[in-house]
Amino acid sequence: MAVPDAMKLEFILAEEQYILSQASLLEQLHNLQPYLDSEHIKAVPAQASKLQALTQLHIKQQDQSDEVTEETKRLLEDYNKLTVLLSKQFVLWDETLSRLEVAKDVKVLVD
Repeated sequence: MAVPDAMKLEFILAEEQYILSQASLLEQLHNLQPYLDSEHIKAVPAQASKLQALTQLHIKQQDQSDEVTEETKRLLEDYNKLTVLLSKQFVLWDETLSRLEVAKDVKVLVD
C-alpha cells in the first residue's frame, strides 16, 4: 500500500491513547508472568480429576437435598391435613357433649 508517511503518522497519533493503554496492559501482564508460571497454576490440570469428583458429589448432594425437601413438604401437608381433621373431630365431640349436657339438664329439671 502506498500510504504517505504523513497519513501513517496521523493514524498513529489518532490511536495514541489506545496504544498507550495496550502497552500498559502488556506491562502488567509481564509483571504478573511469574504468577502465571508458578507451580500452583501448572498443577491445575492434575487437580482436574479431584474437581470432577467433587462436582459429582455436589450434584449428588443437591439431588438428595431436593428429595429431602420434597419429603418434608409432603410430611407438612400430611400434618396440616391431620390437624384440620382433628380440629373438626374435636368440634363434633364438643357439639355432641354440649347436646348431652343440655339433655341431662333438661332431664334433671323434668324429674
